[in-house]
Amino acid sequence: MTKTTNPQASLNNPFNTTQEVEFSVPGQASYEPGLYEESLKKGFDLIQRPKTAAGVASITRQHSKNRMTIWERISVLTDEDPKVLFQNWGKNLDGAGLVTAVVKINGRDVALYGHDFTVRAGSMDATNGKKLARLFELAGKRRIPLVGMNDSAGAYVPAGVGGLDGYAEAFTALRKISGVVPSIMCMFGFNAGGGSYLPRQGSFLIQPNETFFGLTGPGVVKSVLGEDVTADELGGPGVHSQTGVTDFVVEDEVAALKKVKELLNYIPDNNSVMAPVQETSDP
Repeated sequence: MTKTTNPQASLNNPFNTTQEVEFSVPGQASYEPGLYEESLKKGFDLIQRPKTAAGVASITRQHSKNRMTIWERISVLTDEDPKVLFQNWGKNLDGAGLVTAVVKINGRDVALYGHDFTVRAGSMDATNGKKLARLFELAGKRRIPLVGMNDSAGAYVPAGVGGLDGYAEAFTALRKISGVVPSIMCMFGFNAGGGSYLPRQGSFLIQPNETFFGLTGPGVVKSVLGEDVTADELGGPGVHSQTGVTDFVVEDEVAALKKVKELLNYIPDNNSVMAPVQETSDP
């Protein structure tokens, strides 16, 4: 049995504090730990590994931009630890830039994905594309809402065309569940390429201030067209809210995640059921 408490979102270095975990056999009196406890500890350490394996420098860099890590975003959004959590962490980090999960939000099951910007800038390879597609299919099969926390530089260039293949599979799966289950997309950080136009297929799009998403960044615009333009002028919330791409502009990431919870109070799990009933003071 393990006793843990849900981590609170913060911009503190996760290496500075060690989570206290007690490993014990239920119902047994005090005794010397053995193989059972050792196995529990190894399993716990394995689950915790993706949260810090990117290294202190990458996590500190994310915090210096006033952005949370994917794990901190999950802790803000969810009622409890995810029941299903996939995070590849192979020798080549294939798939490690994306986390997919089934979580509890306001007591409801929700399919969730989020890019881990501390790993390859959250870029997408073929493995990530398959993970996204499987999550979308799961949401459609279980007929539960979908939430996306996008923080991606786009396709993983060293993977070549494989990164684009991953996007193709994810795009197809997302279109198939469109109109069947609702999807809420949050845009965090600096999103480019596929990291910007896949989320727009969602039902709702939430964009905090000081974020960007677009086909390409200001640097490419400068080199190709010779025009000086800032990221905010090119793809900030002021632009996308006027064009109708962004549905909600909020102050920061925490406000965006709160808006997700708020929206889920008003929309149904799928197109065959009614929306949640809310208490009201109206007569």
